[in-house]
Amino acid sequence: MSTMNRFLGVLMAAAALLLAACASAPQAPAVSGDGVVQSIQETQQASQTGNVVGAIGGALVGGALGSLVGGGTGQTIATTVGAVGGSVVGSNVGSKAGAETVWIVNIRFDDGINRAVTVTQRPDYRPGDKVRVQNGVVVPLGPR
Repeated sequence: MSTMNRFLGVLMAAAALLLAACASAPQAPAVSGDGVVQSIQETQQASQTGNVVGAIGGALVGGALGSLVGGGTGQTIATTVGAVGGSVVGSNVGSKAGAETVWIVNIRFDDGINRAVTVTQRPDYRPGDKVRVQNGVVVPLGPR
């Protein structure tokens, strides 16, 4: 089996594993109702697209570098280890590179239950403000 065929086989296996691991989790139903903002936290949300692109790119580079080491079975092992290691490193780099800023708004709804709503726009409300949530969108109610 040629080095190129081994490399392609390893790459196909790594891509299949990555795609299986990247299956998205089901989204929770959108929260709706009125409530009072309890707190707002700014955070970074990793990019799923960057994660996948980085993993595939890392697997390609790692596998290519690994295929340059040794010969025979040792070369196959080096190619596999390079592809897997490159995939892990590329995934981490890709998810951080494509991260976006989001805000987690903790709201005590009129039914007495606290719920967190993640928004991508900088909030124009503060803790203590009365808000309405509809389809995941938080809108302030009344003047401050």
